[in-house]
Amino acid sequence: MKILHFSDSHLGYHDLDKLSPAGINLREQDAYDAFEKAIDAALEIRPDLILHSGDFFHRPSPANRPMIFALEQLARLSEAKIPIVVIAGNHETPKTIFTSPILKAFRTVPHVYAIFQQKYETFEFGDLVVHGIPHINDDRVELEEMDKIQPVEGKFNIIMLHTSIGKSFMMDEYGEKLYPPERLELLDQFDYVALGHWHNFQKVGKLKTGWYSGSTERMSEAEAKSEKGFCVFDLEKGKKVEPTFIPIQTRNWIVEEIKNCKDQTTAEIEARLNELAKREDLKDALLSIHLDEIEPIQSVELSSRKIYSMITSPVHISVHRKFVVKEKEDAGFQNKSESLVNLMRGFIADKIEDEEKAKQLSERAHYYFEIFDTGEYKNR
Repeated sequence: MKILHFSDSHLGYHDLDKLSPAGINLREQDAYDAFEKAIDAALEIRPDLILHSGDFFHRPSPANRPMIFALEQLARLSEAKIPIVVIAGNHETPKTIFTSPILKAFRTVPHVYAIFQQKYETFEFGDLVVHGIPHINDDRVELEEMDKIQPVEGKFNIIMLHTSIGKSFMMDEYGEKLYPPERLELLDQFDYVALGHWHNFQKVGKLKTGWYSGSTERMSEAEAKSEKGFCVFDLEKGKKVEPTFIPIQTRNWIVEEIKNCKDQTTAEIEARLNELAKREDLKDALLSIHLDEIEPIQSVELSSRKIYSMITSPVHISVHRKFVVKEKEDAGFQNKSESLVNLMRGFIADKIEDEEKAKQLSERAHYYFEIFDTGEYKNR
């Protein structure tokens, strides 16, 4: 029996103020494109069953576009008579009783089996029983539902969970769950544990056959170097499951770090950026530039606007600066800001000959630092 496992498609995800040629938020479109490629591959592979381990949508009340897109893609699987089991993750589970679970709409599509009612459920497919615990808001109820987990003797058993297992930290998302360590032993009675929540393909070291398939699209810079896709495995009597990861083509996300900027001249850093601009893989990519240990005066000379004019092929550039902290400066931002103000005043005085104009610019710079220090910028 061939199984395809994918997860964390986050349909409806928005990021960056960029639009696709069709006028859709660019990153939203990226999530759609990645998901459609996974469905294209599924129709080519034609597995006996597909598993989606949660966060199908990015929000519990998705807009029309992601909802329509999802139903269209599920209809393609339905027409091919390929069953799919979907469990709810923390992103699409309503936080209150006043919002209806969005995965309930999937019941209208033949061959789609949705687990979303914040309780343990099972579905049988011949010799296979699929067990699922969706995201459950109430910790007490969640433990009660976990008490019901029971593999069926004489059959293959797969359990689907959207949770964090084997991590000493979590993703710092609202409502995310950490699976109770004392309950891990039960999971080893299953032929496969299909996990969602963590976005990179990986085996859980604390389980015999527990795997995260990863997300279908990159959601943050932390995932920049990870391939995205899905995994496929066969269920065979007496054989341990070893899933094969199959990548899909997604938008490049490139991270460039320039270390020890303080030990280089601005011209040398510019040369590094000019070399970076020549890379062919930057075209239509997301680019993150990290300027480490940079002096404030260097940062002024290498403004984001200047960097954008030097590197034009990426679809988006984010510039991150880690400033040098002098030993004599205290840890508080107030002293750092005062130091930056003095540096800015010196830079303005050096570059602008008109004393009156230089004075006005210095006063304006001091004003902006002041409203940041006091937190007043939040009210503007």
